[in-house]
Amino acid sequence: MTAVYRKEMRSYLTNMTGAVAVAVMLLVTGLMFRYYNLYYGLLTLHYAISNSALIFYIVVPVLSMRVFAEERRNRTDQLLLTSPCSLTEIVAGKYLALISVFAIPVVVMCFFPLIMNSFGSETLLWDYLCILAFFVMGCAYLAVGMFISSCTENVIIAAVLCILFVFLTQMMSGIFTIISGGALQSLLFLLVLALLCGLLMYFMTKNALVGTAVGAAAALALLAAYYFRPSWFGGRTESVLRIFDFATHFEDFAGGSFSLTNLLFFISYIAAGVILTVQSLLKRRWS
Repeated sequence: MTAVYRKEMRSYLTNMTGAVAVAVMLLVTGLMFRYYNLYYGLLTLHYAISNSALIFYIVVPVLSMRVFAEERRNRTDQLLLTSPCSLTEIVAGKYLALISVFAIPVVVMCFFPLIMNSFGSETLLWDYLCILAFFVMGCAYLAVGMFISSCTENVIIAAVLCILFVFLTQMMSGIFTIISGGALQSLLFLLVLALLCGLLMYFMTKNALVGTAVGAAAALALLAAYYFRPSWFGGRTESVLRIFDFATHFEDFAGGSFSLTNLLFFISYIAAGVILTVQSLLKRRWS
């Protein structure tokens, strides 16, 4: 794992990928800090960091799109898959390198509360909770981006899917107001999710039969449940969509009151991204 980590860190720090990601984060967070705290005199970093979440549209695809997609495109992934390291060590090494690059500007952000404290601010704990929430959410995005990269050899497709994921998870709270909670509409929405699950299994296994079986089984189970108990589907759409609502969990986390539930929400995405990436590589090793 250490060798993979060193290789990835050297790659990020010797080409434009890591430099662009770090520069964008420092530029955006610095501008937000200057605008909200130094110019308008707000004594907390909450607004500056909340608005800095826009950088994930750039940083996540820039850092994660090449992790495995470029390895597959250059056919160097065979060296990884046949190396003496386990797949878990390979994924862990690459993911730790992603987090390390992402952590560089976050460490710089940790000086912002100290600057504000010199002006008389007494919100150090709240400010550092905001930074922690920002960092953990970024780690969750990078884990999902790494998994997306492992599913394709096209870095452009990986980047577009990463941007789409960030967009949906940031705008999910607004989608609640558009989609009603009717039972039939919830059924249709869950059927679409069943289809997407089938497509995900196909991309992971490259086996059309497995993907079709998973999607069909999920769809039949939903139709059977709707036939016997349609009332269960009332409001189910919003319950499912909340699983992807990063923005609300981030705001609750960064709002000054620490919540273990919100922390576990992002940690679960990190774990899921890492585990799914390992499974995706395991499939490639035996294909």
